[in-house]
Amino acid sequence: MLKRTHRFGAVALSAAMLFAAACSETVEDDGASATTEKRDDGATTEPQTATTRGVTDTSVKVGGLQYDLFFGDGRIGAEARIREFNDAGGVHGRTIEFLGAENNNNEPAKDIDIVRALVEQDEVFALLPVNAGAFGATDYVVENNIPMFGYGVNPAFCNNEVAFGITGCVTNPNLTTGSNALGTVLADYFDGDTDKTVAFIGEDNDASRGGLELLSASVEDKGFTVVYAEPTLPAPPEQVGDVSPYITAMLSSDDGGAPDVIYLQATLAAVQLSEALKQANYDGVIISPSYSPLLLGQPGYENILINTQVGVDPTEPNVQRILAAAEAVKPGQQISLALIAGYLAADMFIAALDATGPDLTVEKFLATLNDGFTYELEGVVGKSTWPENHSRSVPCAVLTEAKNNAFVAVQKLMCGSNIEVG
Repeated sequence: MLKRTHRFGAVALSAAMLFAAACSETVEDDGASATTEKRDDGATTEPQTATTRGVTDTSVKVGGLQYDLFFGDGRIGAEARIREFNDAGGVHGRTIEFLGAENNNNEPAKDIDIVRALVEQDEVFALLPVNAGAFGATDYVVENNIPMFGYGVNPAFCNNEVAFGITGCVTNPNLTTGSNALGTVLADYFDGDTDKTVAFIGEDNDASRGGLELLSASVEDKGFTVVYAEPTLPAPPEQVGDVSPYITAMLSSDDGGAPDVIYLQATLAAVQLSEALKQANYDGVIISPSYSPLLLGQPGYENILINTQVGVDPTEPNVQRILAAAEAVKPGQQISLALIAGYLAADMFIAALDATGPDLTVEKFLATLNDGFTYELEGVVGKSTWPENHSRSVPCAVLTEAKNNAFVAVQKLMCGSNIEVG
């Protein structure tokens, strides 16, 4: 269960060599074999690849990557669910060997080396958790048919048949399909009054740019007016310096005045921006997607709303279950978005293992998932259906308030609907 450290200086074997389909009844280094079948007329079918990389009669091997600064608890969540699963005896005679999750520092250039090491050296069956704002190994994963599970907040989880986001495809790069989840919870927060203006600010990367367009469509669908939506913040790991230009732009975005709502789509700078907004006497609603107990007590975090796509209410039975499982891995572990994301990625993978059955190959596993497989965890994440959610998000969200050094539930997890964008 311990994380393995890889050395990336060595030249990796060619992916084409490792993943080419076999032309005879032999087993390749990656565990892929080709078999032929005779039809009733005596002819043989084309070879059918059966990839068993990382699979034994008693175990299946997985490992992932994440951006530690923001998703550090993800590996704890994944290990918690996997330990829970293994302690219960596994499924179909197999338990899971978890190699941990490498830190990519949100630098996409690192991802191809990390993923190649996991697949070609460690021979993992699937990648999990994959939790990062950016991911630079999408082509490799798709071309080589590698199952991947994680928080689908980057375009790698969209428009392919191997990546499965716990909340579906959140930021479809096609920008044609979104959801009205944010608009739904915001309308509920304002008791149905949507005659309000909203400003968004995000980071200078593809995920954030797409996210801003989808978030804008979400609130507009419910009747809100978007007056500002700009991806002007430096993308992590670069730090935000002087915030005054951003504050000035947002506070004058509603015909020279301040909007009713400001949404800070920022991985690292949300608290800094929020504090500056308060110092400028902004009295509207501030929303951030950054749910982290480490931020509680900071002036910029107090009394703001946290928007998440998963339920984080500790009174929910399934959230309590996640916390209990995490306690067994790391005593004293607090609830966090990353913890839940890691747990759900592993839980979804486990559900797919069970559905696939004892004859486990990559091909059968993916075929099972992409043939009407559904996943949800009541009170924590809404229902996804595959393959439909390869191109659309799970349209659910919830608002939570950071107040008096604690998270206070404002509402239950709510689900809206998917919408056309543009």
